[in-house]
Amino acid sequence: MPYKQPQQSFQSLRNYTEKFSWIEERTGLRTTGYNPPKGAQDVQRVPFFVRFVTQSGRLEEGNVVCLKVNRRRHQRMIQFVESQEIRILCDYLVIEVDGIRILTH
Repeated sequence: MPYKQPQQSFQSLRNYTEKFSWIEERTGLRTTGYNPPKGAQDVQRVPFFVRFVTQSGRLEEGNVVCLKVNRRRHQRMIQFVESQEIRILCDYLVIEVDGIRILTH
């Protein structure tokens, strides 16, 4: 039986790209989530693997961190972890995020 890769709509990219990690104030443990509390220490954005097509048609991939989101234009400002290069990524040009296939309607 062939393996079916998990699929998601590009409109749910936020679940995979906008995560933070911080040290919990009460327990001292590292926690991952979407909205860090005010008293959180060592707040960092969680990197993720993305494969996407550029607007010129090239296929690119790498570990990135999401810096900003423009929800009206469906764009994200991402920074590659290895090269520190900053790019604008269109949500509808994303092919895969952390092994999850992204569908464009």
